[in-house]
Amino acid sequence: MRTIAERVSGEIAGIASPEARYVRLPIVSVADGVLTLAGGHRFNCGAFDRLLGEATEVIVFVLTLGAGMDAAAARRFEAAEPVDALFIETAGWLCVEKATRMLAATIQEELALEGLRLTFRLGPGYDYKAGTDRTVWGLEEQSALFDVFGDAPLPVVLMESRAMTPKLSRSGLFGVAQRS
Repeated sequence: MRTIAERVSGEIAGIASPEARYVRLPIVSVADGVLTLAGGHRFNCGAFDRLLGEATEVIVFVLTLGAGMDAAAARRFEAAEPVDALFIETAGWLCVEKATRMLAATIQEELALEGLRLTFRLGPGYDYKAGTDRTVWGLEEQSALFDVFGDAPLPVVLMESRAMTPKLSRSGLFGVAQRS
């Protein structure tokens, strides 16, 4: 296992090509679980009121590690090396987490110059605490999230199933609020 992990980790640096796009939009309103953004974009999640209550804007983003990661895992499966493929995908998701934190840090630096800060990261398909219950921001709203970018070229493609390709990708939004 250690040998496989070392081999795969050395490979990832050469095949991952992280890329992200984001857009900043004012919040028109957050009420009764409905987030309305400038441009008429609307999203529904019972946790929006709590998690975005102090936000005045959002940063909508997509990021990916690129198609190379998907291809590397597929090659390993085809070569009857499923453990290697599993390690590539697992390491890839850890890299997606790190890329998300790096994107947030970059945006936070930009916002700090304006006296602003990021609040929460939210994404379609995830569940959040809303009062004493949990609520899901439905994956079916992934299309509306992508619509925020208009015709801008993105490094991620949204499939009909609402899943993204490349597989090792993430979408979502961050709230933007005044520094306390």
